[in-house]
Amino acid sequence: MNKALAAFINALLLEPRHVPSKILIGGVLSKMGSKVSPVARCLLSDALKIEPTNRMAWYYLGLVHRDDGRISDAIDCFQAASMLEESDPIESFCSIF
Repeated sequence: MNKALAAFINALLLEPRHVPSKILIGGVLSKMGSKVSPVARCLLSDALKIEPTNRMAWYYLGLVHRDDGRISDAIDCFQAASMLEESDPIESFCSIF
């Protein structure tokens, strides 16, 4: 896991606005405990500033809030993730053409 995390951090250093890297790093950090949850929260919040409709960023941010005991914030994040998932098209428009 450390090699994968290092690779994503390197990608983020090369492209600081790369949302998938922010989300993956935030997701990994969210599973590492409360000591790194502020970093995970920051990365996921940054990802949402760039791409506010990213359901995975909302989901992982919900996990971070839940683990920090911020249940109301977690519920809001999970609801946002759920609504965004429901609005995702079944098949990408690009693959149709």
